[in-house]
Amino acid sequence: MSAPTITPSPDMTVAAFLARVDQLRTGGPEWTLSPEAGELFGAISAVGKAYRQTLADQRAAGQSVEACLPPEAEIESDVLFAHLAGYAPEVAARTTVREAFSQLVQQRFPCP
Repeated sequence: MSAPTITPSPDMTVAAFLARVDQLRTGGPEWTLSPEAGELFGAISAVGKAYRQTLADQRAAGQSVEACLPPEAEIESDVLFAHLAGYAPEVAARTTVREAFSQLVQQRFPCP
């Protein structure tokens, strides 16, 4: 019996995301080309786009922002995976991918 498929979403936990990535990696180096990997990367992309929009909306409203993400900035997948893997298991089990992404951006692109 195989493990249940987890539908990727910005609100999935870091633990669930990493478990799915680990499961896909067992398929070998081409795992990133699988449809499931595409769904995981799509969830991360959606998080990034929503985060940028939130920052833009806050700036437009004259509010302070939690990060100063340059328009051309990108977060490489190896940086993201290392960040996610750095969570203690008990924290990863209760932290969403959305929250983890926000924390990473705040660390990498703090406002002056």
